Amino acid sequence: MVITSGVDNSIGNVPIPGRQEEVTRIVRLSPPDTTDRAPSATPFQKQTVTWKGPIQALFGYSFHDVEETEDWWLDRIHPEDRDSILESLTRHLIAAPERPFAADHRIWGPDYRFRHADGTYTLTSDRTITTRDQNGNAIMFESVVFDKEARRNERAYHAKNLKSQDRLALVTNNTPSGIFMMDPQGYCIFMNSAAEQITGFTFDEIHDYTFHASVHSCRPNGKPFPLHECPVYGHQQDGTAAKNESEIFVHKDGHHYDIEYSVSPIGNYASGGAVIEFRDVTEQKKIERERLNAVLMTEQQSIRIKADDVHKANMISFVSFICHEIRNPLQGITSSAEFLLETLEKLDTLTNTLSLAEKSTINGDSAHAAPQPDVSAPISNNVDTLAHPHPSLGVVNPEIDAYTRTQVDDLISHAKQLVGNIQTCAEHQALITNNVLDLSRLDAGKVELSFDVVNIPALGQQTVEMMLAKARDKHIYLTMAEWRSPILYLRADATVLRQVLLNLVSNAIKFTPEHGQILVELYADPPTDDGRITLHGSVTDNGLGMSETEQQKLFQRFSQANQKVAQLYGGSGLGLSISKELVRVMGGEIHVKSAQGMGSTFSFTSIHDPPTTEELSALGPQHGETESTLQVAHTTGGSELPKLEAGLDHPPPKFRMIGVAEDNPINLQYLAKNLKKLGYQYTLCTNGKELLDKFCEPGNTIDCCILDISMPVMDGLEAARLMREHEVSCMVNGTLRRRTPMIAMSGNAMTQQVTDALSAGISSYLVKPCKQADLARTLTYWEHIVDSSADHRPLTDRLREVP
Repeated sequence: MVITSGVDNSIGNVPIPGRQEEVTRIVRLSPPDTTDRAPSATPFQKQTVTWKGPIQALFGYSFHDVEETEDWWLDRIHPEDRDSILESLTRHLIAAPERPFAADHRIWGPDYRFRHADGTYTLTSDRTITTRDQNGNAIMFESVVFDKEARRNERAYHAKNLKSQDRLALVTNNTPSGIFMMDPQGYCIFMNSAAEQITGFTFDEIHDYTFHASVHSCRPNGKPFPLHECPVYGHQQDGTAAKNESEIFVHKDGHHYDIEYSVSPIGNYASGGAVIEFRDVTEQKKIERERLNAVLMTEQQSIRIKADDVHKANMISFVSFICHEIRNPLQGITSSAEFLLETLEKLDTLTNTLSLAEKSTINGDSAHAAPQPDVSAPISNNVDTLAHPHPSLGVVNPEIDAYTRTQVDDLISHAKQLVGNIQTCAEHQALITNNVLDLSRLDAGKVELSFDVVNIPALGQQTVEMMLAKARDKHIYLTMAEWRSPILYLRADATVLRQVLLNLVSNAIKFTPEHGQILVELYADPPTDDGRITLHGSVTDNGLGMSETEQQKLFQRFSQANQKVAQLYGGSGLGLSISKELVRVMGGEIHVKSAQGMGSTFSFTSIHDPPTTEELSALGPQHGETESTLQVAHTTGGSELPKLEAGLDHPPPKFRMIGVAEDNPINLQYLAKNLKKLGYQYTLCTNGKELLDKFCEPGNTIDCCILDISMPVMDGLEAARLMREHEVSCMVNGTLRRRTPMIAMSGNAMTQQVTDALSAGISSYLVKPCKQADLARTLTYWEHIVDSSADHRPLTDRLREVP
């Protein structure tokens, strides 16, 4: 028990000037326990009691007179009052789960006779506010104890002063606002009919309680509202006015409602108190919230409509762009194919002419040799291999032979040019397809980084080497800045990081005139406190440069800085936009610094984690690195993929038989030609079911499979799963069969699609269009794996990352 003695005119440690003497008793309740305690007559098993205020001035007890037991208060209640008080308190403190905040469960106000230290009894009023939890269990109550007769006399004095104001009641009872008049202690001395209607209390029910205790002592969440925090009480005590302020009151039945109130002091504090005018604005606030929600929904709808309009405009632009970018290469492919066919027909005519000339010369009938055709070719480029006819052609008329040979050379040169045009158009088509796929993944939020331990300097050098041929075509000097610090390893997505660098370098080559210079640079900041590392990359050229206005158009889809320049140099206007979004996925930013005629510098950042010691140890020293180099690198932080040929002293044996499943007849035809050129035996199938049947035939020699993913009858994934199951069944039956490399070759390039393929048992995943070199290196890789009996770990399109 805690007792604070002396004169302390306060509640909640808030001074109340001029207030009548009263004592505060705070009782905190807790659940019963098994502690041995003296029997208690009070209705609660365990409690903490705190007394505050001038208990000696009110009841004559000093600090030493107050015993530290909870029954001290009950023992001093008049014997005739004690049982009724105990019964009433017990009834009040029972759990009230249905209406925990209703007035009868929140307020308790008995009157009883309390023994003074001199033995006399004082008629005492006890005004208690009880705090309950959400389940309705009482957890604390706070009582204000005062001399009822003294309080009654003081209130009578105020009532006498108000008798002359009967006309005020006549006015106030005809106003829709609730009006409270309070004495200096905050007790209600007048309330109009509107106040009774709003609060649920009648004047007779409330006049023995403070305004705060009646309607403002409980927050909406059930927690108590301390008196010293009450703004209404604060204005009353300070003698200040308030106008149209908002608060939340609690009704007699326990529900909360919104109000707006005004406070005006009456005369001076000691004699006047205050007037509170308040209005229930719950319905108005509800209507206002609905109105605001309607406005918000209207605004959101407007924003959606505008966004839809922008989206539609973007889609129109997108469709227009796609139609243009696809039809242009298609036109080039179609025209080149027509001219190529025409050229081959002319070549066939010349070949027939040469054949007739041979026969005529051999028969001695050169006079009847076929006339020379009128053939023209736009490009003259002799082919040395045709300058010397094959011996099987016999002796040919030198004049006919020289003329025909020149025409054949020119036609073959022209055919090569047409084939090059087709290849260029096809590459552009692949670029557009990849860009569209990148955009769709970025818009759908499907770009997921796949982290490996990456050798950052090697990745930069590889990127430069990949673009060297393109730079040499324009006589541009492309170089990588020297890496001066220890080799940096970071955990990164090498494919995404390389794509950003390739886009920036390709852009620089495009807009840099012949004999220009391009510098690629990579470096990293020291690790931050959380161990993360910021990688910096930049591509600097001395090309055309851009104005500030042109720079503002960069990084926008289907937009280029200068339309005339774009028409001259071409491009989709997607590369920089994609790069910006990819950099953002890596946690960084991309910027440009440029001036017209002075070149441009595109720089970007990305955030990475360093590799763990175990990851670095798994790499081992590579490319001349020592173990100490790796240890130093770990201080700055991730791997390049090992070269496929590393550590191999002899070429592995080739696969005996490759099973191919491809439903597109043209792709199947060219795949067969590529395998034949590479020296492989193969069997061709048009769907996965055919390949599965051949793979499961007893005694078959298929030791590698190449599968398209999307095929009729049975797709590549199902075929791969069933072939893997067949391998397992062979092992169970005692038949020795190695795990067969299965290479997917598909136009599907989404991360989830690759993951699904690897889960089905695919060993490598190549994305169409796949060049012969990529196919050859993939086959060689798996030949090495099979020959060395190394772990059969799936390998995706990352093989392309190794030069």
